[in-house]
Amino acid sequence: MTTVDQTPGWTWRGLARAAAISGVAFGTGAALGYGVSHERPPQTPGGSTTAPTTAPNTAPNTAMTGAVAPHASDAELAILSPLREGGTLGEFLVAEIRPVGGDGTLQIVCRREGATVRLDVALAADGGPSPPAVAGPYAVFYALENAAPADGQRLALALALILKTNAFVPPPPGLEPFKAGNP
Repeated sequence: MTTVDQTPGWTWRGLARAAAISGVAFGTGAALGYGVSHERPPQTPGGSTTAPTTAPNTAPNTAMTGAVAPHASDAELAILSPLREGGTLGEFLVAEIRPVGGDGTLQIVCRREGATVRLDVALAADGGPSPPAVAGPYAVFYALENAAPADGQRLALALALILKTNAFVPPPPGLEPFKAGNP
């Protein structure tokens, strides 16, 4: 009578195969987990991705204290549709959309590579300062920080095109004509 040893044994080939299968399974699981739990940064027109330089909805004067600026209302966002924080206007990232404040303007803060352009949307009015861009009932003004005047003009015109498509939307509450000397 011949006995056959039936105890399973590991060979080098079997160990290598098991290690390869385990590695593929672990890598696939890690990639799926990462893909599900992480958002992609917004894309710029050139196809590259950039992260915002400041947290959205954080006004410069509140960034140090950690206080969060109020969000723009649905009525305010309606005149800017489809523009949103994190999107782009021209080659700039829309970093913040600030609600209508005490000065009666709706502010859109755009940033690119250290340059900042703040666009102020106000009601168009006769007799006030001459706006760089007008769209229906709205006037667009801008303020620059480390940006060229051409950038401000270009973004004001781009925003005016968006406002023109939404000219039928009622102005948000509190929006007023631009006052000379607004900060």
